[in-house]
Amino acid sequence: KYVERLRDADNNIETLPCPTCRSEFTLKSNQDVAELASNYFIKNMLQIIAIQRKAKASAACSHCQGPAINHCASCELFMCKKCSESHDIWPSNKNHNVLSVEELSNPESQLKMKSKLYCMKHEDELLKIYCETCKELCCIYCLVSNHRKQNHSLVAVSEIAQKQKEALQSSCTTLDEKLSEGKEALNKICEVMESLEKNAKTAKEQIKDQKENILKIVAEKLDERAKKMNEDVDQVYGELHSQLSKQHDEIKDYLDKVQASVSLPRNLLKSGNIEEILSSQKLIDENIEKRRKKQPENLATVNDGSIQYVPDDIGNINVDEIVDKLGHVEGGDPAGYNLKKYSHSGILKGKIGFMKQLQK
Repeated sequence: KYVERLRDADNNIETLPCPTCRSEFTLKSNQDVAELASNYFIKNMLQIIAIQRKAKASAACSHCQGPAINHCASCELFMCKKCSESHDIWPSNKNHNVLSVEELSNPESQLKMKSKLYCMKHEDELLKIYCETCKELCCIYCLVSNHRKQNHSLVAVSEIAQKQKEALQSSCTTLDEKLSEGKEALNKICEVMESLEKNAKTAKEQIKDQKENILKIVAEKLDERAKKMNEDVDQVYGELHSQLSKQHDEIKDYLDKVQASVSLPRNLLKSGNIEEILSSQKLIDENIEKRRKKQPENLATVNDGSIQYVPDDIGNINVDEIVDKLGHVEGGDPAGYNLKKYSHSGILKGKIGFMKQLQK
């Protein structure tokens, strides 16, 4: 169903990952899912689970539907007491694996519960031969039609059992080593990722601190320069203001005296008779002469009161030189090895139980 779902999504997919170990296998677009090699171990395990579930649900005898007390793995049948006795009478059933319903739930009985493997092409033929060339089980008919003609290396299953278990043990050892290496690699990666997280946080904090330090230094320099320029303004202001203040006092004193001198002729014009006017004319003339002599030489302002700030062209500021003081960021050197596409591997995740179950 897993493969069929993938094929339904995209019929052009030919390379597929195994859902158990993530190893890749090929299924051509013109091949049917049924053509994939069967996993007899998983098939047997599923059958065992089905048998155990049926036993827990009070299985019925496969012959008479009475309460089953035994199960024959060789016949693949549940049997009541009577049918079980009949089964045991036949000499051909002498070596059959018969277990009680209670024994079916015992994990140690699983080996006895496994049925014999039959050829998928020749349903009544047992898989008694192992082709070392093709690394697959075959029946006598498959041997004759597909393997013997091609001079394949063939051996009886009973003869290769111990050798294959030793090979399986070697496979487990190899996978255990890979698992150990993978775990060590993952642990190292996790450590580096944790370190990376901390380093990134530290780097950002340092960048922020450096930026604030640069801004502080620049701000301090600007404050110093602005303070000096303000002092220059105060100095110029003081000099110009002193000049204007002195001129202001002189002209005001002159105006006060002129104002006092003009009050006499105005009063005479307003209410004096000719005798009073004539008798005061000399005094008036003298006052006018005094005012003329005491008149300030220059009535124009001694300065125009101008204090002008002339900003420099900030477009010419070498901002990059300041920004460069912020520094730069460096990354870690690449590791001296390359991690291949094993990140989703069941082996690296510790899923080698499949191999160890096979060994058992």
